[in-house]
Amino acid sequence: MRRSVIFLILFGFLFLPFKSFSKEKILALVNGEPITQQDFEEALEIFPPQLRSIVENNKDMKRKFLENLIKQKLLIQEMKKEGIKEDDEIKRKVQKYREALLLKKFVDEKLSNIKVSEKEIEDYYNKHKSEFVQPSKVKMRHILVKTKKEALSIREKLIKGADFAELAKKYSIDKASAVKGGELGTLRKDQLVKEFGDVAFSLKPGEISQPVKTKFGYHIIQVEEKTPEVVLPLSHVRQDIEQKLLAEKRAEALNKLVKELEKKSKIEVYLK
Repeated sequence: MRRSVIFLILFGFLFLPFKSFSKEKILALVNGEPITQQDFEEALEIFPPQLRSIVENNKDMKRKFLENLIKQKLLIQEMKKEGIKEDDEIKRKVQKYREALLLKKFVDEKLSNIKVSEKEIEDYYNKHKSEFVQPSKVKMRHILVKTKKEALSIREKLIKGADFAELAKKYSIDKASAVKGGELGTLRKDQLVKEFGDVAFSLKPGEISQPVKTKFGYHIIQVEEKTPEVVLPLSHVRQDIEQKLLAEKRAEALNKLVKELEKKSKIEVYLK
């Protein structure tokens, strides 16, 4: 993810829209020409929400993004000095872009009266609660060894009071978790190998398993905490439901509009 963000920030500026001076907060001056807060925000709009959020909430990323807007401004200034002219291809693409912007404005205005009521949100939630189930999770740790004999020996030590973390660091061949005392974190059952998951989710907190054989070897598992399955409350998912229903309503209304236009239009298709 971080590589994708850096790539977009480093090279995406070539495709960002350029706009003229605005009486907004000035973030930088390039040969006397300003880059404003509004320029910055509009440039970010080409990115998906997740990437926008990363840039907006990271000081280093914001500075890097601004640096690339400065590079864009420098290139545009040099372009103007060299007198680059619009050719027919550029004019055609600009026209297509204008049409796309105007079409979006037209569609937004046509569909602006579409709303989602609180009753619709509540009805959807009550009828689709299975969509909002947060599955049970288990916080666990394990010690992985090559043979059942080793696993039984380690389990015996644990039953007698040996420290789990110390034994994990000493014996476990899963080096990634061994350095953390065998900790695997909190996981859902579907994130685990079946044999491992079946046993882990059957244990009580504090209980130590018998050796569990998987394709990786033999595991001794200890469950530390169990979080039961819960249905997320409406307050947690209201916005998601509203956006989903609004998108469906808008798509349905737009499809209806297009069908009406098709009925009263003459359309000739020559594609074979």
